[in-house]
Amino acid sequence: MAAVLDALVPYVKQKIKDKAVQELGMLMGVSGEISKLGDTAYVADAERRRIDDAMVQGWVSKIKGALYEATDVVELCKLDAEERRRHEERGLWRCWAAMEEVAPDFIRQVLFCLRNPGFAYDTGSRIKGLNARLDGIRKEMADFRFEPLGRFRRPPGDADAATIINRTTTSLLDDSAIVGDAVQAEANSLVQLLLTGGGGGGGTVVVVSIVGVGGVGKTTLAQKIYNDRAIQAAFRRKIWLAVTENYTEEKAGKLLNTAITQAGGEPPRGGDKQVLSQALADVLSVVGKFLLVMDDVWSERPWTDVLKIPVLQAARSNPGSMVIVTTRKEHIAKDMGLGATYHQHRVRPMRDGDAWSLLKKQLPPQDVGSDSDLDHLKHIGMQIVRNCDGLPLAIKAIGGLLRTKKATKRQWTDVLDDPTWKTDKTHHDLNIALCLSYEDLSPELKQCFLYCSLFPKGHSIQQGIVIGMWMSEGFLKLPPNSEAGLKELEDIGMDYYKDLMTRNLIEPDDKFRDRSLCKMHDVIHSFAQYMAKEEALVVGQGQISSLVDSSQKFRRLWVESAESEVEYTALKQELLRSLIINARMKFGANTGDYSLSKFPSLRALFVIHAESDRFVESLGKLKHLRYLRLENTDITRLPDDIDKMKLLEHISICNCTMFTGQIPISILKLEHLRHLAIGAGTKFTVPKGFGGLTNLRTLAPFPAQRDGEWCSVQELGPLSRLRTLELGRLEAVPSGSMAAEAMICNKDHLRVLVLMCYDKSGGGEAAGTVLKEDDIQRIEEVFDQLCPPLQLETLKISNYFGRRLPIWMCMPTAMDMDSLTGLELIGISLCTQLPDGLGRLRSLEVLIVDFALAIRRVGPEFQRHSAGSTSSTRPSSSFPRLHFLKFSRLPEWEEWEWEEEAQGGGTIAMPVLDTITIIECKLDLLPPGLASSTRVHLRELYLIDVGRITILENFPSVLSLSVKLCPGLKTVRGFPRLQTAYFESCPALEVLEVNPALDTLDVGDPAMETLPEYMRGLKPRILGLFGLHQKLRDLLLLANSNDPLAEYRAEMDKIKHCGKLLIYDGRIK
Repeated sequence: MAAVLDALVPYVKQKIKDKAVQELGMLMGVSGEISKLGDTAYVADAERRRIDDAMVQGWVSKIKGALYEATDVVELCKLDAEERRRHEERGLWRCWAAMEEVAPDFIRQVLFCLRNPGFAYDTGSRIKGLNARLDGIRKEMADFRFEPLGRFRRPPGDADAATIINRTTTSLLDDSAIVGDAVQAEANSLVQLLLTGGGGGGGTVVVVSIVGVGGVGKTTLAQKIYNDRAIQAAFRRKIWLAVTENYTEEKAGKLLNTAITQAGGEPPRGGDKQVLSQALADVLSVVGKFLLVMDDVWSERPWTDVLKIPVLQAARSNPGSMVIVTTRKEHIAKDMGLGATYHQHRVRPMRDGDAWSLLKKQLPPQDVGSDSDLDHLKHIGMQIVRNCDGLPLAIKAIGGLLRTKKATKRQWTDVLDDPTWKTDKTHHDLNIALCLSYEDLSPELKQCFLYCSLFPKGHSIQQGIVIGMWMSEGFLKLPPNSEAGLKELEDIGMDYYKDLMTRNLIEPDDKFRDRSLCKMHDVIHSFAQYMAKEEALVVGQGQISSLVDSSQKFRRLWVESAESEVEYTALKQELLRSLIINARMKFGANTGDYSLSKFPSLRALFVIHAESDRFVESLGKLKHLRYLRLENTDITRLPDDIDKMKLLEHISICNCTMFTGQIPISILKLEHLRHLAIGAGTKFTVPKGFGGLTNLRTLAPFPAQRDGEWCSVQELGPLSRLRTLELGRLEAVPSGSMAAEAMICNKDHLRVLVLMCYDKSGGGEAAGTVLKEDDIQRIEEVFDQLCPPLQLETLKISNYFGRRLPIWMCMPTAMDMDSLTGLELIGISLCTQLPDGLGRLRSLEVLIVDFALAIRRVGPEFQRHSAGSTSSTRPSSSFPRLHFLKFSRLPEWEEWEWEEEAQGGGTIAMPVLDTITIIECKLDLLPPGLASSTRVHLRELYLIDVGRITILENFPSVLSLSVKLCPGLKTVRGFPRLQTAYFESCPALEVLEVNPALDTLDVGDPAMETLPEYMRGLKPRILGLFGLHQKLRDLLLLANSNDPLAEYRAEMDKIKHCGKLLIYDGRIK
């Protein structure tokens, strides 16, 4: 369940202790009944035993239902108390307040009832019924003989407890760390099978099944095959379909649409299954040999009912076409192979030695030292991995658990001897290693983990969204006696997110360096869904009717349908606390048919791609709502009575292009509002008085206005608790003195600051606008007054049209921003130089400079110490933590002077740099200090449109080199570890002295009529040629029978050492 009992009980107790609630004198009975439920250690036993005991599960469901209702009643009483306080502050009901202050409890109850008889009657009736329910539940508790589970709690201050839970990990585990080294051998074997045709012929399709138990690595193996360079060249079209477990008839259309799109076609609008099937057959018939991967298949129906006919029909025209299917069920794979050439590959569990190696890879070196440090634990560790049945996923999960322990025999033995290993294994979703990892979580962290099951399988989970939804459900709480201001609920949420990632229960999306997106492995997702099955439900296409017929009342619901409209009236789940709608809704004619009042307990509402403007007016009915996010919807405005949602904490409107209205003035009454984010594509104005929302932590963006009837930047002054602030339309601020009143420098909690202009020629669409000198001077004065606090972590300046950067960026004290990790300067088109001393920023990890049209030179001052720095200690090298550097669209940049620091035994600048990207400039040479034999971390180097550069040399650690549109480049050498190289439109290249055994070399140039001579000394495993002159392409393919054979042999002699030759029609993607 998303709510865990031993977290829910203390949460409700704490809410009842709220002073505003206790003043009503009505809820003490409820508090007493909850207290009678016993110590948290006993309900923890109930939470654990419910996994495989249906009777306990039923009891737990009863108590959770009662506790949920208790929170609703408490919050309604608190809302009433706060309303009473506001009236008293305005002088209303002051007489009542004076009487209640001196009256005994029972008199206070009478006075309350006289003042608000309707509310008192309703609330009193609910409390009476709730007490009766709790009394019955308490009496049943004795039948189960729950035991205290204190030993599962990590005692505070335990000297042997791990201290690395909140440590930020520094790198992601690669594929070999997930599945072991054997997967590459398996992939190579299957690649060869596919390349040789698999014995298929006569226009029949070849079906290759990859079978195995959940978590053994089937999908990973299929992905390795799918992305293999030889496979990319051999198959003209590749299609990947994630089929998943809950296949329905309605999903047939989605599968066909996806397949048609990936095959290069356009799905016919409004077509039924037969029309779409024929469209797929037509497009596949003309594309050439194709590869179709069907991943995670649980039923033969997606093949037999949907894809088989069009695929077999197209295969007749394209012999050698293949289908790969991954499944846990062997009989499904065999059924799919009927009528086709069929091969099966079973993914075997890992051997003990490989499993032990994989387990060790999960433990960070900084925690355990070298591998040999674990030798004393090998005997215990081998027993642990044997319990994982050789499944890489289970081993990863246990590794994540052990990562939170100390490497001692005592703690590892505790894991080995845990009784959870003896849990009944009959249910396929109960992976025992995951059970053990789950049981090791704190009650609060369990809730957050189970909540992630609300997102469908394969769906990306965004860090900021899930933390906001956790907060709305009350899953986040500050530690006892925490100092005010030092730790916020958002920090707690981030700690939980990182902890789940550290434990391998969620996996980061490696396309995002900041790890802000993650996913759950299918097996972990199934486990979480099983544990939350009583409360959380993901409803896919064609399953909406189950909500109408179901007597079960869910608390959390995700509704998804892409192909057909969902009947809004079918959502008969009045106890919902979280609702996510990713579907087109079908509303009735009556207003009541689309009212949100049917969900009175809702805490979180997230609507995606759905019609939402219809129920705007009923938002005010959601008294408990805390989280509201609308994404890609038709909403045009927020409701005028938004203040009725008095507990609202988070408002996010993203990509809602029809939203063009004014933020309603009633928003100023939302005392609890913490986050207001109205993203790109929306136009809006903010009412005066916004500075009164002093609880705000996020404001993105704030549209600056000239002084008038709308809010101006002056009102940002009182917002001292802001953590993220985006300021837009800064060109509209009339003076620097007005900008100063925003008091940005005094916002000590600020971590992210974005400063943007929209309408001038800093960059983007308005580039080229003729500027007045007064405008330039004014924007410089405005930005000068927006100096951030030293605690800032991320700074972005966009479309700034001043001739110099803000003064505070050029002052020595700016280099004392020791927390700054990211700096982006985008669209600084008139600035002629970068700030001095950026290299002194000790924590800077990412530096991006883009669309800086006037910069001609980057000098050594870019790296040097600032003489006036106030910090007592400065880093020993420039840019000590920078790992990503990008210079893009600097068309006048022609000189880069480097201050070499390694001479005399010093440390090189940018010692941990791993990626460099340089796009569109006039550099003729990269500085020698950047190309250094002592630079060991640099892995990727990208150069695009660096037209004057003639030589690249001495990059000993680079593994990937990509060079494009560099017509003057003649020499590349000193790349001894290079694995992949890409050269496009580099016609002058003559010398290529790199690792002769590099894995992949791709070369393309439309003017290339003969292969370059430098290829003779290279032995790449794969040589890819693309975009060649037609003459050379025809010669290499022997496309013209009149081509002299001697010319063909001469060209092939240059590349005779290459392992495999691939020739592409167009550019390699």
